[in-house]
Amino acid sequence: MSTENEKQLLPIGTELQGRYRVERQLKSGGFGNTYVVRNTRFDECWAMKEFFMKGISEREGETTTVSVASASQPQFEAQREKFNKEAKRLRKLRHPGIVHVEDLFDENGTSYYIMDYIDGGSLKEAIESHGPLSEERVRQLLPDLLDALEYVHNQQMWHLDLKPGNILLKRNGRPVLIDFGASKQLGVGGANSTSLGMTYTTGYAPSEQVDQNLDRIGPWTDLYALGGTLYNLLSGHTPPMVSEIQEAEAEAFEFPKGISEQMRQLILWMMNPNRRKRPQSVAEVRERLSLSPTPDPVGPDEPDDDDSTRMPDPKPTPQPTPFWQRLSKGQKGMIGGVVAVLLVLLCILLWPKDAANGDDTPTTDSQQLTQEIVEAVKPTTATDLSCTSSMGDYRFTGAIDTDGKPHGKGTAIFSDGRSYEGPFVHGTMEGPDARFVMKNGDVFTGEFRENRFYKGRYTVKEDGSYFEGSFKDGQPDQGNWYDKNGNKL
Repeated sequence: MSTENEKQLLPIGTELQGRYRVERQLKSGGFGNTYVVRNTRFDECWAMKEFFMKGISEREGETTTVSVASASQPQFEAQREKFNKEAKRLRKLRHPGIVHVEDLFDENGTSYYIMDYIDGGSLKEAIESHGPLSEERVRQLLPDLLDALEYVHNQQMWHLDLKPGNILLKRNGRPVLIDFGASKQLGVGGANSTSLGMTYTTGYAPSEQVDQNLDRIGPWTDLYALGGTLYNLLSGHTPPMVSEIQEAEAEAFEFPKGISEQMRQLILWMMNPNRRKRPQSVAEVRERLSLSPTPDPVGPDEPDDDDSTRMPDPKPTPQPTPFWQRLSKGQKGMIGGVVAVLLVLLCILLWPKDAANGDDTPTTDSQQLTQEIVEAVKPTTATDLSCTSSMGDYRFTGAIDTDGKPHGKGTAIFSDGRSYEGPFVHGTMEGPDARFVMKNGDVFTGEFRENRFYKGRYTVKEDGSYFEGSFKDGQPDQGNWYDKNGNKL
C-alpha cells in the first residue's frame, strides 16, 4: 500500500461507534477503504468498509473526518447513497458463499458497513504465494462459485467485478464472494457518465461492460468474468482483453500443459466476445459439466460446517507419488552412481586381507582410495546463494548438490520477508521437519512436497488458532482447525 493511500486511511487504533477499533488496514480502492476491526464489546473480529471516493474525498492531517469540496458534494452524496443501498442488499443475501453484512452506520462525514472477516486470504494471494492452482483444485472450487453466482442472479443482481482478488477462502478451503461495489457505481437514474459509470478490471470485463452498455448486462457478464478467473487460477496469467480474443481467438490464451480439453473449451465458451454465444445462465454451465446444485445453503443463524475441510462430493484423495518416481532420469542416474561407488567402498573396507601380502590391514592405496571416495560424495555448502523457485526469489544457505542447487538441510530467506528452514532435494523444498514463516507471522511446520505445504500444522499468529492435517495446492485439505487451547473449531 502506497504512502499516499495510507494518508487517506483511518489510523490504527481509531474507534468508531464506541466499539469498532481499527486493528489493521487491508486495502484502498477507488470507492472505499477496507480495514480489519475488532468489536471490543464482544471481542469479535470483523472487516469494515469505509465509503471514500479517490480524487473527491479527503482526510486532512490527523483528523478522521472526511471532507468533500462543495462542487463535488452532489456526486459524493449520490454515490454514498448507493453504498448504503449496497450494504442493505448484501445484508438480505443469506448464502455461505457470499460475505454477510452485520452493521451499517454513518460517522466522520461518510458511511461504513461491517461484514464478515474471511481470514483465509484471497485466491489472488494464493497464486501469488504458491503459483497457479491445479485443475483438480479449480474443479473443487467451481461448484461453490457457481452456486453463489446463481443465488446472486436469482436476486436480480450482478456482481460485475468477479476476479481472484474478490474471492476469499474460508478456513475450510471454501470460497466466498466479496466486493459487490461495482453495481453501486451506476449513475443516478441509470445515467451513464465517465465519473459515475461502472468500473471494471481489464481482462475480466466483456465488451458490454467496457462500453458501459447497461442494457446488455446480465448473468453472461459475470460468467465471462468467471471464465477469466478460472484462466488466471490455472495459468497465473492475466486474461486477454476482448480485442485480443476477437483477433486471435483461442490463440490469445496461454493454457498450461496438462489442462484438460473440457476445461479449455469451458473457458473459451465463457469468454466468447459475443455475449449471445456465452452461457446465458449458471444452469447451462452445470449442464455442460454434468454438475448438480449443492444442497440448500446453510441459514444465517446455523453454523457452517467448518469442521469439514473437504469440498462437496470430493474425489478420493490421491496417494502421494513415491519419492523414486518423482525423480528425473538424470537424478536417478546420479543416485545410482553414488550407490555403486558406496558398494565398491564397502567391499574394500570389508575385504579380509590384502591379496598380495596376506596382511589383515588395508594397504596404503586402499586408504587413499577410501579418502578420495568420501571426499567425492561429501556434500558441500553454500552461503547467501541466490535462487529462484515457484514460491519466489530467495537467498539460500546450506548444503548443495554437484550442480550448485540446494540439496539437504538449508535456509531460504525470500525477498518479501518469508522464510523456510528444512530439507531440499535438488533445488526443491521437499521433506519432513520443515518450518515456513509467512509475511504476516503465520507459521507452518511439517512436511513439504514440491515447494508446497503437504502435511503438518499451520498456526495463525493473530489468534493462535491452527489447522492440523494435509494440504493441497498450499491450502488446508483434510484435517481440522483448533483454537489456541487445542479445542476443535
